[in-house]
Amino acid sequence: MGRPTRDSGAFRDDPDALSMHTTADDFNYDDAPEISGLPPAYTDDVGGSSSTRPAPRHIPPPPSNRMDHDAGYSLSGGKPMVCEVSNVMDPRYDTDPVHLENAIREMAMAAPAPLVYIMGHHSETRKVANNKKETKQVVDFRLVLSLEQYLRPASSQTMTVRTVENGEKVLRGSFIAQRAPGYTKALEVGLPKPSLKEWCHRYCASPSTLRVFRLTRTVSGIDTTQLKNRLEGLIRSTNYRGRTSITFPIEDHHVDLYTASRINAWRLTTWIRWLFYLSFLWLFAWPYLFFATKRYAVVEAVWPFSTVNAAGERHYTTLSEAQWFERWHVGIRRLVLDRFQGSVSDEQLAGVIARPEDPPMPGMIRTGHEGVDTAVGFLTQGIQVARALQGRGVVSGGGWGGDYNGC
Repeated sequence: MGRPTRDSGAFRDDPDALSMHTTADDFNYDDAPEISGLPPAYTDDVGGSSSTRPAPRHIPPPPSNRMDHDAGYSLSGGKPMVCEVSNVMDPRYDTDPVHLENAIREMAMAAPAPLVYIMGHHSETRKVANNKKETKQVVDFRLVLSLEQYLRPASSQTMTVRTVENGEKVLRGSFIAQRAPGYTKALEVGLPKPSLKEWCHRYCASPSTLRVFRLTRTVSGIDTTQLKNRLEGLIRSTNYRGRTSITFPIEDHHVDLYTASRINAWRLTTWIRWLFYLSFLWLFAWPYLFFATKRYAVVEAVWPFSTVNAAGERHYTTLSEAQWFERWHVGIRRLVLDRFQGSVSDEQLAGVIARPEDPPMPGMIRTGHEGVDTAVGFLTQGIQVARALQGRGVVSGGGWGGDYNGC
């Protein structure tokens, strides 16, 4: 049934169109029976011939279901969650392969939003009633920065639409991932892979009522390890002693096009999903949906952060990871010291960088008088030492943001 999420605005083109949203992480299936009722093979011309293609019909803008990162956050497996999947339902996509292909190409033109999600937190243990201890996690800072604009060059469009190779193990019209018939990991038969046009015809020709066609928007050529290491060092330079988490989730990563059936409408309705969760009916519904739904994850819109030519030279769409870090590291450092929490635009970072100086380290007082500031610093250190000697509380490691034991 999928996890419950917030629904965004409807994605409509006519009064019968229906759009709903969920945050299913991915299609975690392994195998599938052969698809029946397939049409004959088509050419590998992904774009199709302009002489035979019908006049284009209006396609509504691609859906988006991005989170408001200023409102808060939620974790899954210790990592912050974002809205990666948008769900669409339109009956014309079920039977009209030309309209389906046009819609997929239009949706592919919307770039994903790769994020740099920076969090710092520590634990605090205190005594509560009945001489019991309570430990809670305290978030010291949370910065959410988008790299979406760095995927769009000023001169031309770099996105490409590709279909999966025959040797790739993906969902090809059932509930498990598999390679094309006759292909193994070590053996390639040499037949041309299906084009987007052919996959759309296969999807529309399938007799199954429950179907999902997934468009995946990926970001290629970005060195997240380099960015993570630089940001880790930047945060530690503020004398931060807590635990950091730097991840790179992608919003608008997938678009799932569901067939317009009553069961699919139910499975995408939030209150119906909660009804199944609370009544434990999902124990019966989930296996049915798992095996009955035919899934296609065969199309990918690739948005490059950088590319490598035949000579091995790397070319960046806009700027490199090092250039991005050098441009914004002062602003990120100051926001960490400010204990900022929420989304951060480039304009906000530029404003923070324009400040005359860094903010003081959290827990320290800055009066503008050097002698007073020095005296206050010595007094703060003396209080920490006294608490440690009396067992009234220990802040580990010095600095700021360290774990606190007040028992």
